[in-house]
Amino acid sequence: MKKFKKMKEIEIYDTTLREGEQAAEANFSFEDRIKLCKKLDDFGVDYIELGWPISSKEVLDSFKECISKIKKAKIVAFGSTSINENPEQDKNLNSIIESKANYACIFGKSCLKHVEKQLRLTPEQNLKRISDSIKFLKEKGIKVFYDAEHYFDAFKSDKEYALKTIKTALESGAEKIILCDTNGGTLPDEAEEIVRETKKELKGYSELGIHFHDDCGLALANTIACLPYIKQVQGTINGIGERVGNLNFSEFLPVYIKKMKKELDINLKELKEINEEAFRLCGINIPEKRAFVGDTAFAHKGGVHTDATLKGASYEHEAPEDFGNKRIILLNTLGGRSCVISTAKEFGYELDKNNEETKEKINKLFEELKKIEKKGYRIGAIKAEQFLIIEKYFGNLKNFFDIEKWKIETGLNKGKEESLFYMKGKINGRDFETGMEIEGGPVDAAYKTMINALKNKYPEVKNLKLADFHVSIAKGKREESPVRTMIVFEDGEEFQTVGVDENILNSAIEALIKGFRYYLNTGKKDVRL
Repeated sequence: MKKFKKMKEIEIYDTTLREGEQAAEANFSFEDRIKLCKKLDDFGVDYIELGWPISSKEVLDSFKECISKIKKAKIVAFGSTSINENPEQDKNLNSIIESKANYACIFGKSCLKHVEKQLRLTPEQNLKRISDSIKFLKEKGIKVFYDAEHYFDAFKSDKEYALKTIKTALESGAEKIILCDTNGGTLPDEAEEIVRETKKELKGYSELGIHFHDDCGLALANTIACLPYIKQVQGTINGIGERVGNLNFSEFLPVYIKKMKKELDINLKELKEINEEAFRLCGINIPEKRAFVGDTAFAHKGGVHTDATLKGASYEHEAPEDFGNKRIILLNTLGGRSCVISTAKEFGYELDKNNEETKEKINKLFEELKKIEKKGYRIGAIKAEQFLIIEKYFGNLKNFFDIEKWKIETGLNKGKEESLFYMKGKINGRDFETGMEIEGGPVDAAYKTMINALKNKYPEVKNLKLADFHVSIAKGKREESPVRTMIVFEDGEEFQTVGVDENILNSAIEALIKGFRYYLNTGKKDVRL
């Protein structure tokens, strides 16, 4: 007997490359657009909204590139209803045609206030623009989705006219009607009632979609409330978008698939990777705290939690691996002996917490942790920092080198930054003294001088790259605030080390020294973040 594949209940429509790019500080280059589009396709979304073709030549050119490379997803061009009375003369609609996309999503006004004040049209003229725009694109062989902008607010203020706009779109040939909470202010009970009533008014029309903004933090709740009535869900893969953002697919998809036991052709084990790649490509720092995919989403700090987790009594609502994530035991003074034992196990040490010598070492480790936590280190989840302190008390941590004196000079010369780093100390017990002047900043000068000093004795350090560094206030004490510098190193895999000091350069030098020591002690052991 032939087996038929079960029909999906909903379609996933990703708008990161258009709506997501409207987030503050977000920007995708031409190459970034292609890369994220391919990743979204591989991930399994049904529709990828590539952007406004009229917005730039770069966006328009990306359609040709993506259409030729995409395997499964459908590429969608975004735009508005015609600005001109004659849609054939409308540059916006013609750019959609020029994009060669088979699908278009155009938005139109549902709210009379926007019709009259923004478009300066009569209600009837707006309906005609909606109709003419959809018919024009349909005549060109393009399938049209209609985004009913401000629909939820419009429904509450003038239900009759809001319904008239989407009925006009349907009668004109729109494939799907998308109800948009453009201001993001709708509550879940309101959202459910409006979508339910709308579907009833449309005689059970089965191709409704929803597009929720997250201004009240309710996009996920609103979407779930409306699922019984809709076919398509629009959102962004990492929740970025105008103002606060949009429905976050990295939250919705795990809830829908894992919690609600629904089926989609989506591989959730790739979720963390694509979520973070979207942040990187658009130029926004990756937030640490994110449901399902954040670095601390399955991190355990409290002693009771850590102890239970080690004994198989989970404090986790799902397995982190299901989302491409992993469990982290934070090394801290609240975690008790179980925290140290669990952390040490990651580095190959099987410790007996009832052993008197182990107890004594844990107590000494805790005393050091208290001091550095008070200063503002926060090393809890940083694997390299965990390794250094565990190895110090339970292994054979080697310094390899010590810097007894250092000096930095930095400044501008004809508009170019120049820096000199001098240091004196011992390498494997033997005295050394060296310095280097470079065109660049003081941290780069210190890093390159250390490489130059160590490479003869330890040639492997030549492979160690300084990838990035971040500076923040460790403890707020106004002008006396200590500074926390985190340096990111790379040699195939990234790792991080931290320095804290009231002197910003001191904190950076400390982080650099610890980074080299970690690298030399591990012999490039794969200890991932």
